[in-house]
Amino acid sequence: MDVEAADLSLAAVAGAIADPARSRMLCALLDGRARTATELAALADIGASSASGHFARLREQGLVEMLVQGRHRYYRLTNAQVAQALEALLLLTQHSAVPFKPNTPSALRQARTCYDHCAGEVAVKLHDALLKAGWLNEQGKDYVIS
Repeated sequence: MDVEAADLSLAAVAGAIADPARSRMLCALLDGRARTATELAALADIGASSASGHFARLREQGLVEMLVQGRHRYYRLTNAQVAQALEALLLLTQHSAVPFKPNTPSALRQARTCYDHCAGEVAVKLHDALLKAGWLNEQGKDYVIS
């Protein structure tokens, strides 16, 4: 992929994430579960008709996939790479003048799993405690149990 095409592709994905309603829906999917369109629309505080266009944009950019079961449409993040990218972007918001605050249910903010790892406030505290106790050591982007 040439540089110009990569720039356009990045801008398209960033634009899909940039809308507050879409970012709330994406954050709600970080627990790895599929959720109904109705549930995600309610979490994003938008109507069902408005949500339909948002889902189309997220699917178009490869951020979510749709599963159909009977009359219900469920959405989930496409893969673990999408979850990792969203989590990395959420880390950047901690240093922002106006930090992003998803309206994720408090239980999910507290503790959840995200694909292949623990997430949420409990996981961060556990991570920090293991590092402080010296039971876990960082080696670049990886960890070694001591």
